[in-house]
Amino acid sequence: MPPGGGGWQLDVTIGEGDETTWVFRRDPRIRWPMEEAVLRTADGVPYLAPELQLLFKSEAPREKDDVDTREVIPELDPTRRARLADLLPGDHPWERLLRERPR
Repeated sequence: MPPGGGGWQLDVTIGEGDETTWVFRRDPRIRWPMEEAVLRTADGVPYLAPELQLLFKSEAPREKDDVDTREVIPELDPTRRARLADLLPGDHPWERLLRERPR
């Protein structure tokens, strides 16, 4: 527990934007409707769409980012895969994973 006996708190950074549009802070030209960019768990907890989270990790991937990518990309539906493929530079090392058949 945190000092003082209070409950745990979690700060999740979703990104920039407004009520209707998510904006990628590293490149404000990349924008998505908020309802597509920010998803919610069954309990209503917001989280960034997996392909957009991978976009954040793609700039300077660390080994743990590559591990995440190998786990997540095969699970992405075709729309999310295509979105990530469009957002990554064509010579990005994750392109090979995006070209493989989904599970």
